[in-house]
Amino acid sequence: MPPDRSARHGAFTLIELLVVVAIVAVLAAILFPVFAQARAQGKRAACLTQIRQLTLGNLMYASENEGSFVPAAQDHFEFDRRRWFGIRSATGRFDQQNGPLTPYLKDGGLLRRCPEFQTRIGFDLGTGGYVYNPLGVGSLVWSLGYVAEAFHGSGREVEISEPANLAMFADGALDVGSGLAEYAFLIAPPAVLAELPVAPAWPLDPSVHFRHQGGAQVSFCDGHLRVLRRTLSVSTSGVYLGANPEMRQIGWFGPTEGKTLYAPPREP
Repeated sequence: MPPDRSARHGAFTLIELLVVVAIVAVLAAILFPVFAQARAQGKRAACLTQIRQLTLGNLMYASENEGSFVPAAQDHFEFDRRRWFGIRSATGRFDQQNGPLTPYLKDGGLLRRCPEFQTRIGFDLGTGGYVYNPLGVGSLVWSLGYVAEAFHGSGREVEISEPANLAMFADGALDVGSGLAEYAFLIAPPAVLAELPVAPAWPLDPSVHFRHQGGAQVSFCDGHLRVLRRTLSVSTSGVYLGANPEMRQIGWFGPTEGKTLYAPPREP
């Protein structure tokens, strides 16, 4: 009897199967990076919402507190219990529900974690992966230096002549050698810290985390946000053994000389 031609044509030959596999592989190579980029963009958008919420919350705080922004760490040199994101509990952890910004944030201030930053280490758990600028915004360090009195107060809107050029919040982290940790403060580069009336008594590592495809989302005192690139970093830490901020995408955005973006202009 003649062979069953319909059965023969209904099956794939080895060559046809290899062609199909090759096409699928090519499509996967094209589409997977697209999917990964779309996912990264989604996480960045979620992070943008969180940092915008913090910024607007701080602007509302200032409007109800005689123009003064939320203090970064009111008792930093004394008991170190009060930070901009929470109050330290008896266990040593910070409780966000009692933080000074909580009344001005959605959902009790708990929706603040950047989806690109997951960690459970550090002494500032509760920041959500964001750092706050103490130079002229969250304290009076820019005018008084790193002294206890500087942290008792905070910057005032009317005293900031260029709010569009003064950073408020940014994506942040601290390399503590054993991994990335949450941290409270946006640390200015050495050239800026050198202008303080009283320098810090200990080394200050960089804390801006460029985790969004090489960029860090930064908010400013007029409420707008920008994505900035890293222009300076260090490969060792002045405090933590084994830390390498540069390798972990931590550093400073530019310009890194003078006071632009990190501190308000000084009066002539």
